[in-house]
This record gives sequence, C-alpha cells and structure tokens, in this order.
Amino acid sequence: MSTLSTDASTMFYNPGTVGQYKETSYSVGGTLIMPVAKAKNIEASGGLVTNTQTFNTGSYKDMAQDAFVPNAHAVWKLNDQLNLGVSITSPWGLVTDYEPDFAGRFYGTTSKIKTINIKPVLAYRFDNGLSIGAGPQIQQMDASLARSVPNLAGAGEGNSEVSGDSVDAGWAAGINWEVIDGTKIGLSYNSEIKHELDGKIDFDTAANALGYTDRNATAKVATPESITFGVSQELSSQWTVMADAQWTNWNSIDTLTFNYDGDISPQAGTQSSTSDEYKWGSAWFASLGARYQYDDNWSFTGGVAFDESPIKTEYRNVRLPDSDRYWVSLGAAYKVADWAAVSLGYTHVFANSARVDETDTFLGSYAADYDAHVDIIALQANFKF
Repeated sequence: MSTLSTDASTMFYNPGTVGQYKETSYSVGGTLIMPVAKAKNIEASGGLVTNTQTFNTGSYKDMAQDAFVPNAHAVWKLNDQLNLGVSITSPWGLVTDYEPDFAGRFYGTTSKIKTINIKPVLAYRFDNGLSIGAGPQIQQMDASLARSVPNLAGAGEGNSEVSGDSVDAGWAAGINWEVIDGTKIGLSYNSEIKHELDGKIDFDTAANALGYTDRNATAKVATPESITFGVSQELSSQWTVMADAQWTNWNSIDTLTFNYDGDISPQAGTQSSTSDEYKWGSAWFASLGARYQYDDNWSFTGGVAFDESPIKTEYRNVRLPDSDRYWVSLGAAYKVADWAAVSLGYTHVFANSARVDETDTFLGSYAADYDAHVDIIALQANFKF
C-alpha cells in the first residue's frame, strides 16, 4: 500500500503519496473489526493473598470486543507540484473484557486503549516522478486497565481501574517514486509518540471497604516507530502486483508504571505505584497482493500477509494473548461517476495458538491456551474534483 495513490486514504501508509495526486481528493470510511479470542485448558490457583478465592477452570468464552473504527482523508491540489493532505485515523486500539469470575482476574479483567491521530502532510512532486511528503502527527490517547484486588487480611476481593489520557505529537515522512513507467517504490517512516498519561485509579465499593484508596495517577507510554518499504509493478493495463514490508519497533512497550499521589493499598508500608512488565520486541509485517482493473468502472484486489507478534512467550499476559497472524484479503471498487467511487474489503486473520502462563507468589498462578481469529470489513467512499 505504500506505493499506491488510488485514493486519499493511501497517505495513511505513506505521506509521500500525497504529492502524486493530480486532483483534489477525499476519502471517508469505516472499518468493522470483529475479533474472537477464547481460552481453553485453564488452570488457576491462589497465592499468599488469594488462596481463599474461587477460580473457575476449564474454558472461557470470547473475551475480545468488536469495534467500529472510522477514518477520513483529504488531499488538496495547491499547484502543479505542491499538495496538502490531512489524515484522521485511529492507528492503535485494544478492547478486551473478561467477566468478574474470570480465573485470571487478579492479572487483568478489562483493557481499553483508544487513539485518534491527525496527520497533516505537505508534499512536493519533482518532474522525475519523485514525491516527498512530511508532516507532524498529533495523537490523542485514552487508556484504562482494570483488575481485581485481593483482601490482604483474609477472604473477599474488589476491583480497580486505572485510567488516563494524553495528547502528544510525533512526525511522519515518506517518498513515493515512479522510477520508470509502471514501476513504483515507496518508503515511509512514522516516529514514536511519547505519551504522558494523566488520570486516576478508582476502586469499587468492595475494594474501598478493604482499605484501598482512590488516587490521581500518571504514566508514560510510547506508541512505536515504524519503517515501511514497498514496490509495485504494472504487468499490463489491467494487472498490478504489490509487495510491502514494515518493521515496527515495539521495544517502546517495556514496563508500564502508574505512579500515584499517595498510598493506594492497605498493606504495610506505602504502595504509591504499580507496574506491569511487557518487554515487547520489534516485529515485521510483510504483504503480497495484486490489483485487477476489470473495466472502466470495476477493479478488484486481493492479497496475503504475515504479521509477526511483538510479544515474547514468557511475557504474554491475559490482557493481550497475542501470537503470529496470517492475513487473507479481498476487495472490490466501483466507480459510480467520474468524481465518485465506493470500495468494500474483507479480511480474515488466522492466529497461531497462544500460551499464557502467569505466576506470582502473592496473586497465584493462571495458565491457559488461547485460540483467536479476526474478521474485518471495510467500506469506503472516494471523491475527486
């Protein structure tokens, strides 16, 4: 996708494509993401402070949540060589939700991460077909993480939710170059965005009764930098083949620490922070696809991809039991008029089985095997003037 300039949405993948548009273009659309993740072979036991609790074992129903993600893009023609583009997307998101009796509830119950990204791009196209685009990224993040908390003096438990939001900035740049007629290359870079979340930790009535105290909270987290390279080749007036490779530096997700403005726990001493270790690593995404221009109105696309998980087995947890994935995609576009077109795409994502095995002296142990897949439907309208 880093080489295409078929509609304004391609600037999401590569800002360099913005310079290739010969008309003012708009795209608006939405994506329905329908994940399924189920746990089986569950084993759980209590630790020093949870040994009086009950843990359901066996299997667990779907904990992944569906999401609808809108997007909008625009490219304005300023002169023969200079274009301005704006892209509004939600590049990072996560919603997983377990029931209150979930066996691994002391490690996590509900996890929500949502982002809104605004990317203005200024692009210049040289006479040799090379387009260079760059601009800032302004990103808003909302995050909340919930889990159960134990009674440190006996039976009983409650629930906690730590949440925060932030608006911070990074940048993006890219090139798109038709090296020779029919052959294009694309290269793009998205910087990491360092967020400083500001929020609070809330405990429910049951947890307050056990001595837990609501506090203000802060945390630092960074979305990853990424580099994408792509090439496309027109085989004929109807067929184009494309390949992309993307490296994402997920090492930015290491240890997530929330700091509080006071003691939150009834235990001896002071607990003014909590931390979760993630220790993610860098990961690759590689795709291969083709586009077929059937006639003046209809075009069809298809492709496959490999999506490497950044999560190491020893650090995989209940919040995101992720694994390597394989994508299969099909799509169709129809030109309604010279100035308008609609497109519809479907993707099925196959995921390898993932093993979660968490152990803590105080909280106990939880282990399970997760099976997952994802269905994605995307609808988009494109306009040119």
